[in-house]
Amino acid sequence: MALSRRSLLANGLSSPFLLRGALGRTGSVGALVATTPAVASDSAYSFRIGDNRITVLSDGGLSLPASTLAANVAPDQRTAFLTARGLDTRTRVSAINVTLIQTGDAIVLVDTGAGMNFFENAGLLADSFDDAGLDRDSITHVVLTHAHPDHVWGIIDDFDESERFPNARYLIGAEEWDYWMAPDFLSRNPERLHSFALGAQRNLGAVADKVSRVTGDHEVTHGVTMITTPGHTPGHMSVLVEGGGQQLLVVGDALTHSIVSFERPDWQPTTDLVPVRAVETRKRLLDRATADDMLLVGYHFPWPGVGRAEADGGRWRYVADG
Repeated sequence: MALSRRSLLANGLSSPFLLRGALGRTGSVGALVATTPAVASDSAYSFRIGDNRITVLSDGGLSLPASTLAANVAPDQRTAFLTARGLDTRTRVSAINVTLIQTGDAIVLVDTGAGMNFFENAGLLADSFDDAGLDRDSITHVVLTHAHPDHVWGIIDDFDESERFPNARYLIGAEEWDYWMAPDFLSRNPERLHSFALGAQRNLGAVADKVSRVTGDHEVTHGVTMITTPGHTPGHMSVLVEGGGQQLLVVGDALTHSIVSFERPDWQPTTDLVPVRAVETRKRLLDRATADDMLLVGYHFPWPGVGRAEADGGRWRYVADG
């Protein structure tokens, strides 16, 4: 049996906070490799938006201090909020849900996961492709919502530094690229961001000749559009999928928590680099999502991260799909 990242974690060679367990092959997902019905498992969840096949793939997860949920809120206020909702007051456990879109002749991957050097519970995306019977060589486009480690450090295989998606073209916001790839980044930014930038420069630099730097409302392929959603990072973008009268928004990290981002969009996570702008973006997205009855995929929502926003007395709440 091939030794995979998933099997290593499942056999106790990592932290006990692992989100996704070891899986056997569950069969093909969608028309990428066969004409099978939609399949749901611990590593792949598939559905349709019109004629578009959407598959959410697991990259594992992250475990962070609960204090990262809000830098602008007193600890006792945060603790009371989390306690009232039955959430852990010390630890914030987040899934990593990576979206694959098959539309026409294009196969679009949104973000590449964390790779194997960022967090011990992450880096399972390649295993999830294998579990679902999907071929990474078939990816035609990789859209990067932003360049944080858990979104771009999966561009390169950490074992041999080869590209994980060798036949893909890459797209990223021009502002995002310029921010992280600036030659003087380290001298202009706090030390806490230095490892993030070095990792972004290493991974993005490896595919620089394949990268298109785009602005808002950029059409990736028919029915798939990159929209501007800044604040979490300066050039953050989300992905809108339209088909059959339906809309799906792959939000990236514009919304990072299935409860806090909806009920307290004014709370500023420590990972937001432009906090005030991020708050504005969250409220705008939630207004649009409820008005247009959009389906959402949240990168860090509980697996598989698919649901909707509902207005709730001047705030919002997340309702998981299915």
